[in-house]
Amino acid sequence: MSTIQYLIGVDGGGTGTRICIAGLDGKELVRAEGGASALGQGVDKAWTNITLTIRAGFQKLGIDKPDFGTCIAGFGLSGVTVKAWAQEFENKNPGFASIVVETDGFSTLLGAHDGAHGGIIAIGTGSIGEAWLADGQRLEVGGWGFPTSDEGSGAYLGLKAINLVQRVVDGRSPETDFTRKLTSVTGNSRETVFEWMATMRQGECASLSPIVVEFGESDPLARQFLLEAGREVEVIGQALRRTEPSLPIAICGGGLSQALRPYIPAAFLESTRLPQKDSCAGALILAYRALAT
Repeated sequence: MSTIQYLIGVDGGGTGTRICIAGLDGKELVRAEGGASALGQGVDKAWTNITLTIRAGFQKLGIDKPDFGTCIAGFGLSGVTVKAWAQEFENKNPGFASIVVETDGFSTLLGAHDGAHGGIIAIGTGSIGEAWLADGQRLEVGGWGFPTSDEGSGAYLGLKAINLVQRVVDGRSPETDFTRKLTSVTGNSRETVFEWMATMRQGECASLSPIVVEFGESDPLARQFLLEAGREVEVIGQALRRTEPSLPIAICGGGLSQALRPYIPAAFLESTRLPQKDSCAGALILAYRALAT
């Protein structure tokens, strides 16, 4: 390992890639962001965007032609749970001295607890709960994917919103300021709503969730949707704690995870903590541990 000079953490998902580069002490030197690298979008595409983003990071350090052979990289990637994709990704290593490939959920967990045991509930476009117990056991809750899972997430709220749009369009529910804002996106006729749904994937569905949040205090249905989402977050947490009731849990994610906090049952919310670091930092922990082995 005497030739290793840098450690790299990579957080790769369906909307982008975030990398951090550190020295052998594990302290971050620089970060960079790039295109999507979820394995479900193709392993070759993932590697292309990851290497471009890593090169951009090294350029910030004044290194135009980094030698990947002097680097250990830790990856927290969406799609790693599909073993064939993960194996193909590892097989196509473009020359890093060593790589450690984990789920983005586990890298988020490592970052949230700064490498210690614990659990996380990640809330964003989708959702998942993950725990790493003191005995080494790992648990996953939810995360089955769109449209059948992702409880409490942006996509979950979006599905409730598009169903409400359908009810308004055909006269089962009254039109309100909330529904008018929704139909400004989806259209307000059967034809336009069907057209919108024809291209509705997880991200498009989740794009309706900010409208739900916007009307959470003024519209009873929007508030109901958010309270139901908050309750789903609690249920995920209860499942993670089924064998370790005192398991420390961090609620992680972007803007939605913060916006949802007032709607999560208070007693459960008080038993959680804020994450210490992010998924990119967690992936860097993977690389740092690999250096020591």
